[in-house]
This record gives sequence, C-alpha cells and structure tokens, in this order.
Amino acid sequence: MYSILKNKFNNFDLEWRKSLERFDGSKKQYDSAKRHAFWMDHEILRALYHNQSKVAPGVYRSNQPSPNRIRTWAKKGIKTIINLRGASNQGSYLLELQKCNDLGIKLINYPLYATRLASSDELIGLGNLFEKINYPILLHCKSGADRAGLASVMYHLMVLDTPFQIARKHLSIRFLHLKFSRSGILDFMLDTYEKESKKTGLNFRSWIETKYDPNKLTKIYRG
Repeated sequence: MYSILKNKFNNFDLEWRKSLERFDGSKKQYDSAKRHAFWMDHEILRALYHNQSKVAPGVYRSNQPSPNRIRTWAKKGIKTIINLRGASNQGSYLLELQKCNDLGIKLINYPLYATRLASSDELIGLGNLFEKINYPILLHCKSGADRAGLASVMYHLMVLDTPFQIARKHLSIRFLHLKFSRSGILDFMLDTYEKESKKTGLNFRSWIETKYDPNKLTKIYRG
C-alpha cells in the first residue's frame, strides 16, 4: 500500500512540475508555483524555520529562500545567490529565479549532493567560483543542512584557510545535518581528508586535486 501511495504522489508531483516547465510569470503560473513550493517542496516547514546563519564576512547560508526572504536578503545587500540544488522545474526554483531577476541578484545554479560525493572537478569548480563572484553571497540548498554545510566548510578551507576543526563545525547537527543518515558520506569524506592531511600536509584544494577519489571513498563508506 505504501509503495502504491508513494508512486501516486511522485506521479502527481511529476505532472505538476511538467505544467510549470513553461513558467511565464503570469498570475496563474505564479500561484501554481507557490502552491507547489508550499505543499510539495516543504515551504510549509521553511516558513517556520529558515536555518540561516553567517558563514563568514559577506557569506551567509540558509534553506531554500522564498521570494519574500530573497527580498529581505536583497535589502541586506546580497549580490549573489548560489543555489546548490541546481536549476529545476520546482516551483520554489522558478519563484527564486523570477525574484532574483526582478531584484538584480545574480543567481548561480551549482548543484552539489547530500547523499553522494561530488567529483573533484565539481568541488574545485566551486572553490574557483568563490574567488570570482560578487559578494556578499547567500549559499542555500533545500533544508540548509547538508549541501549548504559542505559548501560552507569548503569556503573556510579553500578561501579563508581556516583550521579544519573550526571549518568542520559548519557541517553539524547545529544546522540539522545528521551524520548517521545517508548524508554521513559527506562527513566520511571530510574525516578522510583530515586523517590524510595530517600525514601529507596537503591543504584541502591540493588533496581534492591529487588524492581525492569519490568512487573509492563511496565503496569504503558503504562497505
């Protein structure tokens, strides 16, 4: 019964998202996108808790921001938003894109993953992105826990050269990241870097470029 209901829900969501693929900003489409974000993408929960925090001077993190929250961020001076979920036909993304365009905020879609490891090129690419974007910036994923946490750690390690134990705190239960869930693979990657860096002296960027093997780490993690 559960699998049947789950399939029906997924098909319903899929059809709804397909109807939003030609989003034109009209009131009908806008209202549909808002309902989809609220009911299907958990905006009902994000309306109550934003999971937002300052990462470093000019760098902030949160869960998926609503149009009203993007307006608030704009008033605080945010120039760039990095969407770690990537572009999609989700109602929340379409609303975000429209609001960023309206307010002159640069929206960069740079997908990371909560339950699998990114490639070395993807991680290095984010590090390079940090060096050329217009600040202040907002990092966000869906819940603000896993992908936003990893990106925050990376900012500290690759841009600020923060000591590992301090940087590591940005991926933690404080931000609703659960180490013993499927997203624990992110902790395993960072813990492996810490262990190997003590032997090699490599900084995080150099380790990613020369030693990091996501396929090997995934196999070890999953046993």
